[in-house]
Amino acid sequence: MYAIIAESFFLALSPTLAAAAIMVGVVTWFLRCQIDSKYKIRSLPFDVPVTIFLLIGAASVLMSSVRSFALIYNYCMLVGIYALTYFVVGQTIRTPEQVKQMSQALAAGAVIVVLYALFQILFGVDAADVKWTDPEAFPQLKKRIFSTLENPNVLAGYLDVFICLALGLLAKVERRSQKVILIVAIIALAGCLTMTYSRGAFLTIAAVFAVYAFLQDWRVLILFAAVTGIIAYTDATFTDRIFSAFNMGDSSEGVRLGIWVSTTAMISDHPFTGIGWGAYQYVYPQYNYYIADNDITIYHAHNIYLNVAAEIGIVGALAFFWYFFGTMFMSLALGANERYAKIRDGVEELAEQQASSLSERAQNVLDSSGFLRAVTEIKDALNARLSAFADAVTNLLPFGKKPLPTLKVKKPRKSYREVVHHEDLNFSEHTRKKFADVDKPSGDGVDDSAFIDGDEKVSAIEKISVGGEKISVKRVRLKKSDDSTDIDSTVERDDKPLVDWDGMTKLDDRKFIDGLKLGIGLAFLSMALNGLTDDLLFNIPSAMLMWQLGALGAAINSIRS
Repeated sequence: MYAIIAESFFLALSPTLAAAAIMVGVVTWFLRCQIDSKYKIRSLPFDVPVTIFLLIGAASVLMSSVRSFALIYNYCMLVGIYALTYFVVGQTIRTPEQVKQMSQALAAGAVIVVLYALFQILFGVDAADVKWTDPEAFPQLKKRIFSTLENPNVLAGYLDVFICLALGLLAKVERRSQKVILIVAIIALAGCLTMTYSRGAFLTIAAVFAVYAFLQDWRVLILFAAVTGIIAYTDATFTDRIFSAFNMGDSSEGVRLGIWVSTTAMISDHPFTGIGWGAYQYVYPQYNYYIADNDITIYHAHNIYLNVAAEIGIVGALAFFWYFFGTMFMSLALGANERYAKIRDGVEELAEQQASSLSERAQNVLDSSGFLRAVTEIKDALNARLSAFADAVTNLLPFGKKPLPTLKVKKPRKSYREVVHHEDLNFSEHTRKKFADVDKPSGDGVDDSAFIDGDEKVSAIEKISVGGEKISVKRVRLKKSDDSTDIDSTVERDDKPLVDWDGMTKLDDRKFIDGLKLGIGLAFLSMALNGLTDDLLFNIPSAMLMWQLGALGAAINSIRS
């Protein structure tokens, strides 16, 4: 578990340390299997497609036309790390507490990424980021932040994922303080997302908000519209950048179309085994139909669907997307079922209201008819006479009706009571004068309402009889014997903290798991949409995050079942 926590934390900060951590996790997992005889390997929902993907990926490397040790090394190191991450996380996470620990580690790493991104926004970034801008299409765009992920588009995809996770939790938490924290986190993530100027990522998160509004709460669209409006008003460059996604004025759009055409030709020539995992940059020059500069190296297809199909073939791609979209739909199913349940309940309630309305209308019609009302009265009278006659006959028989058994009601135990004297209460001067000549009540002759029940929730003023005179007294709740209840719930405690930290951090296990599961589904939806214009899984941290969340979603599904 410590290895999983370390990998989650260092995921976006140092992929090397994250990979080393998961290797340690594999070793410790193996040792546990040898020591603990009760520990058993469990099956996860998508073990079959993951296994098919790994085997076909290995076959594509061995059968590739590119004879290079780099392909074997790339497959063993990268795909091996992804597979081990999926396996170790899926086999280790078995309790809600472990889910929370892993989530906290991911959140801690994301906080550092966001803080560094905010630092870049406030104090500028290195001049090397100019390569991520297009001076001809956007002359005013001088910088794009990338934080620890070295690429603005990769950072944007990373931020999209964590916005989705926060949205999932926002749907389930009930404390207002927790909702406020999540909303602030979403706004901070969205602010960093804006400064990446990634068009695809922003349009993706807009689509995610729309799906979330349908599944959970339409009011999030108001939050999204407000944040977007503020950004558009304060940053005209961002607005121009977003609208440019719908035309061909940007050179990157034309380059992507050319790469996609070339990738389609690769798939057509190698439909079954593909060109080999990681061989895209070596094979692309043979299909370079549109990019004139041969010195530019194209590492991937800028489209996850085309890239996977080109490298490992159509069958391997189907296996991978079986796992990918299976995880997404499995995680989103919870939110969809709840939404459909709400719609069903609403329809049933409307049907009941309509049925009730029809019944009332029919009754009104009957009541308005004098003839029908007379018939009803005659029928009721006859039924009453016949029922009385039947009861009389039955009682005359030896086996007639027996009296109902008397129910024994257990007397409630008298609760602890104590007398409160008027001198100990806070009365007005007028009331004190009425008490001037009255001794302490001794119990005899004092109305029972003068006693205070320690278990009763009371805080009121009422009339009691003291010395033959009706006096207004205040009844107050005493503290219980276990000191679990204050004297009066309306009295503000002096030691009450200014900030309810426990309320902020305390989460119900079921609600947290349900919210995280919904967030994982939305995160996979964001990766699927971002994959239309960029192969974010080519980046090592993004790919490791995807496999981690996939295994976590499978583990959560096993916990719930």
